[in-house]
Amino acid sequence: MSIARFTPFERLLLTSRHQADTAALLLLGWVLVNQGPVGEDQRARLVSLTRDFRHGHDLAPLLEIAAAQDLDAIQLAAEVLQREARGGYPFLRLAIALAAGQGEPSPANHHVLRFLADLLGVPPQEFAALYEATSQRPLQEPADPSRHAYWQPRFEERARREEARRQAEEQARRAERQREEERRRKEESGKKREGRGKTHEGRERQEDGRRQREEQRHGESRDGHRRREEQERPRHYAPPGRQGRALQVLGLAEGASRQEIRRAYRRLAQAHHPDRFHAEGEAVMASASRRFQRIKQAYDYLMREVS
Repeated sequence: MSIARFTPFERLLLTSRHQADTAALLLLGWVLVNQGPVGEDQRARLVSLTRDFRHGHDLAPLLEIAAAQDLDAIQLAAEVLQREARGGYPFLRLAIALAAGQGEPSPANHHVLRFLADLLGVPPQEFAALYEATSQRPLQEPADPSRHAYWQPRFEERARREEARRQAEEQARRAERQREEERRRKEESGKKREGRGKTHEGRERQEDGRRQREEQRHGESRDGHRRREEQERPRHYAPPGRQGRALQVLGLAEGASRQEIRRAYRRLAQAHHPDRFHAEGEAVMASASRRFQRIKQAYDYLMREVS
């Protein structure tokens, strides 16, 4: 089987010097990205904690997989670690040190740490003792995601970011209009000083040029989306008929498995979800929405038909 059919994490495992260390590093990267923005200090701390690992890989591709929240890769890493790790306590100490090194772990990391402890067969009481011994703080109960109070601050923060983005875009549009008005005033003033008159045809050409420039600026986002659609357009051969069309929409060849169908759907749905094009105007959002509907319909049909 060609190596191109493997996922990025599967390829890393195949070329790893020590698969358990590669799996552990991905899970530690998952802890790191769930703690907050990953800067140079956070990367350096992860490198320091894993300096004895024998994986033989760069940190960057593993952090990219962890930041993408690739649950298939995380599940595979958990299975490898569960199968090959001899005792989960050393790994859990690293995970706790990474999550609690700069203060209280994030709400997401509270759940991640408990998941890893359960995966490695460490009972809750022993995990709580291990956490306190490693972080010098007692283990706190995580926030409950089922409660409205858990999500309300996140909704408010998202609304603040959206409002700030909208205001920045509006300010940029006002500045552009002001520059355009200033340019036109200078042109008109220069024409009056020079005593030149424009014919009706000349003025129309000037106005047409201005409109074309504006249309070009507004069309850039639409062109960008069309280019993304061209890049995502499937290049595989698929048989005729409805199943063939569905496979072409997801970029799959004949005989694709259910797992390949799910992966293709997740990738395309994330790339073409209409919410990603909110800032690019209604026309681009409408195009993305139609593309997203085709992807969803193809996925639903194939999941019914493929055994």
